[in-house]
Amino acid sequence: MQTNVSELLRNFPKIRRAALAGERVVIRTRDGNLILTAEKPAGRSLFGSLASTVDSKHLNETDSGAAETDWNPSL
Repeated sequence: MQTNVSELLRNFPKIRRAALAGERVVIRTRDGNLILTAEKPAGRSLFGSLASTVDSKHLNETDSGAAETDWNPSL
């Protein structure tokens, strides 16, 4: 995507979404071009905000909420 500073200020949400989607955004200025790219944090947990709880209880993504002794297949 190519844009200029005025367009960047006018349509920042659109340009931000493009950069976050992995698109390379070139911003043309009088002094030269600026490149806007997104650097997403690496290693984010699939559990989101519950990651600290999951980690503290030593759980993984295949663990269920009930103990095996609570499982009654006859119900």
